[in-house]
Amino acid sequence: MSASIPSAAPTDYRSARESLGHRARRNGVLDVEGADGVAFLQGQLTQDVKAMAPGEVRPAAALTPKGKLVFLARVLALPDRLRLLVAADSRESVLAHLKKYVVFQKVAIADRSSGFVLVGLYGPRAGQIAAPGGAVPLPGEGEFSAEILIPSGSLEDLERALESAGSALVSEETAEVLRVETGRPRFGRDADASNFADEIGLDAAISTTKGCYIGQEIVARTRTYGRVNRRLVGFRFPDGAIEPGSLLKRPEEPSPGKVEQGRVTSAVLSPVFGAIGLGYAFRDVPAGARLLSAADPSRGAVVAALPFSP
Repeated sequence: MSASIPSAAPTDYRSARESLGHRARRNGVLDVEGADGVAFLQGQLTQDVKAMAPGEVRPAAALTPKGKLVFLARVLALPDRLRLLVAADSRESVLAHLKKYVVFQKVAIADRSSGFVLVGLYGPRAGQIAAPGGAVPLPGEGEFSAEILIPSGSLEDLERALESAGSALVSEETAEVLRVETGRPRFGRDADASNFADEIGLDAAISTTKGCYIGQEIVARTRTYGRVNRRLVGFRFPDGAIEPGSLLKRPEEPSPGKVEQGRVTSAVLSPVFGAIGLGYAFRDVPAGARLLSAADPSRGAVVAALPFSP
């Protein structure tokens, strides 16, 4: 069941939810080439990149030997290389990490970030927008219905085409609301090097059939013998938003709580859902449970499933 959008909602929010919106964003674009390129990434990433066909896109992650996140990525298979799409502010650290492991292998890693722009398309009309020549269409992720990876020099032409199609330019503030509504974690804010992959729901990014990769033993052990202690969840804030970084406690615990039961990582004001956010709840805190801000117990956070729904 779709949620009703209030008449006071921003125009770009309404367009993104009901028709067509777009937002251009810089991403890290790293090409991995060479005779050993596929085998190299097969040992680095959680995804089975060896099985990918040209044009296919899959989510992936890189882990430490202890199973903690190094970075999140999407892998685009091209006829002669694998292309990694990573967050712009992760580009340098991802490049350094990969080059650290590539010694003595026939692999070249090229930073193509300055040559491309990623254009995210929102709304039910996104499928009507064709990728222009030289651009690569990508499946949607999180709040995006589809995306287009386009050479930087062709961005203006695509933007003109989108404007002619009636697409609304989505602001940074609205983009953040849409991201939180769908529950897509942002690396560096909702996920970082302290997290295990299974804490943020990366099932689609983790192959259970491929051979060994860095961190694979920890992932397998966790899934076989136990489970992670916390997981990414949505929060509804009935008493007003709780600041990101805030710790949460159970209502019956003293203030401040001795044991952390949750943590807020993102908070926005949604036109449809009100004050909501993302964060972590410990495994014995069920959906629907009410936690309180440890710093301000007058503010509550109700654990919600993702994506948010009416």
